[in-house]
Amino acid sequence: MPWFKCFIRGENFPGQLIGAEGLFGFYTTRFIEANDAEAAETDALQRLQADSKRAPPLGYSPTGRAKVYFEEIEEIAAEQVPPVQTGFAWHPM
Repeated sequence: MPWFKCFIRGENFPGQLIGAEGLFGFYTTRFIEANDAEAAETDALQRLQADSKRAPPLGYSPTGRAKVYFEEIEEIAAEQVPPVQTGFAWHPM
């Protein structure tokens, strides 16, 4: 099965960064083994939803403003897959 590199951008996620609360965006890359790019996108999105680093703060009520965009999905060789998934680069909106 091929591997895919998914470059992902998130916007308007509630959280706390360096003591400041508000809405934040993020960038991350996920490496997914899947049958095709569409399956890789679906799998990456499910993994993001389950990732505790992206969990909303306690007491948060969803607003529907948070969005995830797949900037790029490219098939890569298995040798290019890092042994550990990358983290998140957060920024204020």
